[in-house]
Formats: sequence, structure tokens, C-alpha cells
Amino acid sequence: MNYGLILASILVLYQVQLSGQSTLQKATDAFIGNPMSKGSTIAFSARKVNDNTPIFSLNGDLWMIPASNQKLITTAAALALLGPDHRIPTIIRAEGVMIDSVFLGQLIIEGHCDPSLASGRMGYYTTEDSLINRWVHGLRQLGIREIQGEVVLLPREYPGSPVGLTWEWGDLGGCYAPGVWPVNWGENCVRTQLDRDSSGLHFTMDSTQLPWPVIASWEPRRQRGEPDFITGAPQSSTRWVSGPAQVTLPIAVRLAIPDVPDFVTNRIPVLIRQAGMPFHLVPIAGPFSQQIWLDTLWSPTLLELITLTNSESNNLFAEALLRRLGEVKGTVPSVGQGLWAIKQWLDSLSLSPRPFIHDASGLSRQNAMTANFLTSLLVKCALDSSLQKTFMRTLAIGGQSGTLSSHLRDKRLRGRVFAKTGTLTRVRTLSGYIERQDGEFVAFSIFANQFTGTTREFMALAQQWLITLSLTTE
Repeated sequence: MNYGLILASILVLYQVQLSGQSTLQKATDAFIGNPMSKGSTIAFSARKVNDNTPIFSLNGDLWMIPASNQKLITTAAALALLGPDHRIPTIIRAEGVMIDSVFLGQLIIEGHCDPSLASGRMGYYTTEDSLINRWVHGLRQLGIREIQGEVVLLPREYPGSPVGLTWEWGDLGGCYAPGVWPVNWGENCVRTQLDRDSSGLHFTMDSTQLPWPVIASWEPRRQRGEPDFITGAPQSSTRWVSGPAQVTLPIAVRLAIPDVPDFVTNRIPVLIRQAGMPFHLVPIAGPFSQQIWLDTLWSPTLLELITLTNSESNNLFAEALLRRLGEVKGTVPSVGQGLWAIKQWLDSLSLSPRPFIHDASGLSRQNAMTANFLTSLLVKCALDSSLQKTFMRTLAIGGQSGTLSSHLRDKRLRGRVFAKTGTLTRVRTLSGYIERQDGEFVAFSIFANQFTGTTREFMALAQQWLITLSLTTE
């Protein structure tokens, strides 16, 4: 036996491994040494998917704010606990009496937190028009030509707050962080115009002035431009606006609906009238014992909902999934029961340390996890027989889709990175999977807290690090 040849081979392999580690360390040093990273805490973790072997870790055990990487936990738990084919029902029924061709009674909508209802995100059958036309058609088939009554939502709201109690004030009021309700409508957001007349500032929608008071806080030394801050708490119709004193108006803005149940119960009669069926709002002393019509809407599959949640980083969808988990796996559709279900699932995976979870979307800065924990979870998901063929497909693809469509476009990464982005003020995160040049998959996580650069600048640094990771062979 040629022991000299064997020893030489071992030395070569060892040198190759050291070379790979050294190269990845250099890429890490370049990331950390960038001026935008000065003062930041940055954590890296990478491990092989096939056997969970750690490849690289720097600050991997530090507690970090994950931003929207929190959605990876929420969506993985939902897929594992509910299954990819799970659908969320919305039940509408007409209870009352029919006199000739007039229905007198209540249209009752029983919601179970379908976030896609009337959103149009998931095709024509999730649009506002398609839903109303379907309902009007069903009522007409019974001979109904007119409605006198009201719309009732059951339940009207969930226990607790419709938004996260630890969310930042500045995130509220816009469509970035709308509240979550049993019946969601159009993603609980409307397109409006901010304008001014002799009575002051106001919002209009479809040429109708909305009853939402506007309070302005102008900055006189700012140059003329557009408002840069519109906020307001849920269940309070007042909206605060800030910006330059010489603000350019009118301007199109998207606003979170302050009180979704109130909005829906008033908007549906308007839409039904527009569809050609008279609807006269009349207070009804229900409940009625007679049900004359029933229709059940089913959401797109959970896999489709989660794909939009992860790929587009949709906060409403993530928070709706949390309530749905609470309803199906807990005792009530609340945030607390949803978080309990997620924590029980994480405990079953024997991963540590268990993260601090305060919401489903990652809007809370009180969420915390380690990069090493997240890559371990990603490996578990990739190896789980019930998740391995579905979870990775829900993520944005580098240079091709979702929040990564304009990032990671280098030819060595395009189509080979499947990941979730995360963004809060001075927080940038990116975690997911990369297919290396040798065809092997690696789970990775990059957390940057107190990062002073833009998302594009963070992604440029992440791209160079991932290119090096893709070429590493250990």
C-alpha cells in the first residue's frame, strides 16, 4: 500500500477544504468591512441540506431581529400542520323571508380569515366583481329581485387587536400593515386620493369623500413634494399626514381600512346595487329561523396562499394564517392560539434555542432568532417528506420572481437561490436555499441588524457572499 500517496491525497483534500473556507471567510470579511456594515451586527449561517453538516457560521448563535424571515416559521408550520391542500371557507347565507320577489332579512357572512377574499390576487374568482356577481346570480335563481335588510358579519372581529400589539406606529395606516379580521376584503386596503378643498384635507374614493378625518403635520422648511408619512391606528378613522408644507395635491395613496367590518357591511349593498339588484338597507331584528340560500366560498389552496405570502412577503396573508392555525389547531382563532400551535410544532422538531415569536409576519421588533436556528429549521423542512416538495417552491427565486426578481441576477445565482427577504428600518435579512455549482443544496441565513444601507446595497453584498458559497465544495 502506497501510504505516501494516501497521505498526499489527504493533504490535497484538506488544502481544498481550507481554501474553500478561506474564500468564504474573505467574502464574509468583505461584507462586514463594507462602510454600510459599520456599527451593524451581522450573522451568517450555512449548512448542507442532505446531512445538516454546518459549512459556515459567524455570529450564528446571536439573537437577531429577523424581519420578514419570521414568515418562514409561520408558513412552514402552517404547511406542516394544515397541509398544502387545506382551504379556508367563507360561508354566506340569506336568512329571512321572501315576499313575492323581495327578500326581507339578513345576508350573513361567516368568515374564517381567508386573506384572498375580494383581493384579486389569486385570479378572477377572488375579485370583488366575481364574488358579487356569484351572489347576485344565486339569489336571482331563487326568484329574488330585490333585497330589504342588512349585511351581518359573524364573527365581527377576533379576540384581541386586529394588528400586532408590538408593531411600530409608523407601519400602521398604510397597506403595509393592515389589520386582520374574520372577513377580510380586498386585503383590507383601498386606493384613495388625498386632496384639499375649502374644508381642509380629505380622502376620496370613487369620487366620494371618505369619512376619515385627516390631521396634517407639515414641515415648513421642506421643499415642495409629496406626503411622506400617512399613519393611523385600526378601528380609529383618523389619519395623520406629514410632509412638506407646500405638498403637491391631489395624490393617489393606498390606505388600510380603519374598520373592515363596518366597511364591508356598507360596501356590499352598494356593489349588489351596482350589479343590478336593488338593496335597501333596513335594520332587521334577527335572527331568523328560516334560511333560504347558502353559498360556500373556498380559498385557493394553502400552498397557493403561502407561495404569495413568502414570494411577495405579504404581511396580511401571514397574519391571517396565524389566526387560521389558532382556529384549527387551538381553541379560538386568536394570535395567542396560533402562536401556541407554532411553538408546539417547533418543540416537536427538537430545535434550539426556540425563537421569540410575537407575530406571524415579522413586523414586530420583539421577534428574535439565531441564524443557526433558522438554517437548522430550513434543513428540517427540506428533509421532511410532507414539506420537501412544497416549501422551497413557495419562496422567491433569485433574479426571477417575487421580492428577488430584481436581485441576485448574476448568472451564477439566477434561478438557483430560493429565499425569503426581510426588511425593517435598519434591518435586512435573507434566508433560504442555494443550489451550488456541484448540484448540492445548502440552507443559508444572513441577518444584518442596524444596517445603514439600502435593500439594494444589502443585496449586492449578499450576492457576492452567495456566489462564493455556491462555489464552495466542502
